[in-house]
Amino acid sequence: MRGLAVVLAFMLVVLLSGSGRATASKAEEYFREGYVASMSREWDEAIDWYTKSIQVDPKNPEVYFQRAITFEMTGHPERAIADYQKTLELKPDYYLAMEYLAKLYERSGHYGKALGLYKRALPLVENRKWRTIVKQWISQAEKSMRAASKKANPRGKSNPKDPLF
Repeated sequence: MRGLAVVLAFMLVVLLSGSGRATASKAEEYFREGYVASMSREWDEAIDWYTKSIQVDPKNPEVYFQRAITFEMTGHPERAIADYQKTLELKPDYYLAMEYLAKLYERSGHYGKALGLYKRALPLVENRKWRTIVKQWISQAEKSMRAASKKANPRGKSNPKDPLF
């Protein structure tokens, strides 16, 4: 029975080849392979699979999101930022992409950017407990931004060239 299912699946792929569905299936296959590799902590392999998926279907925000996480895990924050931004370009209300990008910005000392993303994410959070958590993140980012500003300019003068503003 399983053999018949495999043959039927293969025939379906052959019949659909050249159509958008076969392309989507290939992109989904690459995405799944990337996800399996990342769950096995095979980061480089996961990045390769996600990249293949993006080459086939460059409009899937989930692939960019997962590749961003993988880039973060491999110590490539600049590449992660680019993929989180692409995720949000494709799906502007993708809450987790906002949260992860904000956290990455915060760890990188870009408190203003983190703050903006937290504030943008807040209206998307329906759960009261999570709204409270996001509000705490906003408060922490504001405190960090003020502390960084004071450290960069201890005399209290405004510095328009400060990247945090």
